[in-house]
Parts: sequence; structure tokens; C-alpha cells
Amino acid sequence: MSLLLGLCGGTLLFACGDDGGTDSGGQMMYTTHGSVSDGLNSVGDVLAAPGDGVFGVQSGSELGQIRDGWTVEYQKILVSVGTVTFTTASGGEVEVATDFVVDLLSLPVGGALLDHVDGREKPSAIAFTLPPAVTDKSRPLSPFTLEQDVKQMVEGGYSLYVEGTIEKADGMSCRPDVPSDCAPAPIVRFRWGLPHGLAYDDCVWTDPTVPQENVTLTFPAVTWLQTVIGGESPTLRAQWIADADLDRDGETTIAELEQVDATRLLSRRRGYDLSGASQSIATVYDYLREQARQIGMRAWGECGSVTDL
Repeated sequence: MSLLLGLCGGTLLFACGDDGGTDSGGQMMYTTHGSVSDGLNSVGDVLAAPGDGVFGVQSGSELGQIRDGWTVEYQKILVSVGTVTFTTASGGEVEVATDFVVDLLSLPVGGALLDHVDGREKPSAIAFTLPPAVTDKSRPLSPFTLEQDVKQMVEGGYSLYVEGTIEKADGMSCRPDVPSDCAPAPIVRFRWGLPHGLAYDDCVWTDPTVPQENVTLTFPAVTWLQTVIGGESPTLRAQWIADADLDRDGETTIAELEQVDATRLLSRRRGYDLSGASQSIATVYDYLREQARQIGMRAWGECGSVTDL
């Protein structure tokens, strides 16, 4: 997880803004240098950053790699970020309404500015929401997100949209109910929009010795590849995406995920543990929904709870 820290020297406090920057991931991270007259007030920035797997997940047996031979590449990962609420050590609260749609693939590794808050204490905990995008409220995090991406999110009522491919030279798509019935599938595409709004609360940074004037929400793109729900699993698998392509046209759709029995495709025999789900899992779409809920649980330190909006 990346965390950008405010650096205070004398009467100067450096924070993110708009004059200068460093190039990362094909984008520009802009920064502003501001000053505080007494040198005591805190200046905090709220940022969004790409987490594990956003720029692709490779196959292999190492930590963070996909164990069943597939490679995952994303073309777009859109997240709707609503409000961020800070709770300070003295018990005060500051709420920031960001209302941005963010394309994680377009962000620099260090993150991009969502909002800026002057004169607040460092947060002891934060809460934030990922609501469905709505007309006349959701806006693109320019220059990192396109207007057409916001339009797509609004029209679908999505809080999260993921588009990508899985690739494997000798990849196969096997019918969930007849595992021996397989067909070549070296590339399988997916485009998934999820409408489930979420609220994350009691998120705390796990190292209390680190100053936290700035808050970076770091969103990963591996949760739907994990074999365990409700916890960090070191085992990642992608074969389920290929097997859920029921008509074998090279694309696994939401409609197909809704038709596949999760107990067949995501069984304990195949290494899956679905016991940590917040709701019952009947279909593979239910599994995707539950794993997508985990995208914010460690976006800032570790969050104590996630609830539906």
C-alpha cells in the first residue's frame, strides 16, 4: 500500500496540488507547495491510487501470481468514490464529498489528488463510500478519467466496472457441469459492471508511528481472483472466468455468471472457501459480487466493516 506523507519543515508544508510533478505510468502527478503561517496546522490530501494487480497479474507460483497458468490484463477499472470521512484523535469529524469516477489504470503509481483539506488533525480512522455513479453528481477525475467513462458508469448505475482479458497459450474452457467437456480458449474477455454501492467504516492505519496527514485510498484488482472470501488469500486463480464462458464465444458475461452454479465451479475440491461471504452464494455472479466488496477493505490500512448503501 502506498501512503503519501506530508513533510513539514519550519513553516513550510508540502502537499499535492497543481504546479510541478513527477511522471509515472504515463501520467503526470501534480504537486503544489503551500505554506502555513504558524507551522503547526496540518494540511491533508485525499488521494486515489492503483493497488496490487491493476497493471496486470502474471502467472506463476510466487506470491501475487496466478497459480493456474493464466495471465490477466485489464483495459479499464473504474471506481466511483463518494465521500471520505475523517475521525481525528480528539473526536472531530471532517467529511469530504469527492464524487469522482476514477480509472485506476490511468493513475500514477503514487496516486492522484481527490481533494485537499487544510487545518485538520491527522486521522485516527476514516470511512468512505463507493456509491453507484449518478447523473449531475459523479464527475471524472481529470485528466485521469474520460467523460465517456463517467457516462458509462452513470448509465449502468455502476459503482465498479472492470474490463480485461485472461490469456493462456494452452488455455481451455471447460463446462462447469461436465469438466471433461473442454474447448480451446487461449484468450477470454470480460466486461463487468457492478451496481452495488458500498460503505467502508473504521478504517485504521496499522502502523500508529507513521504520520498520516495525507490519506491515499489504494484499490487492488486481485480480489475476484482470490480463492477465499473475507480474507487475504495468497492463492489466485482465473480458470473460473474461462469455464463460465458458457457459449464459448471468447467473452464471459454477467448473464453467464448468473447461470453458473457456484458449488460446481468454485468447490472446496478446487481450492475455494466461500464461507466468509456476507450473503449466500448460489451463482458465480454472487461470488464476483462478494469478492468485489473486498476491494476497499484494505484500501487504507484495514477497515473494520463494509455495508451496503
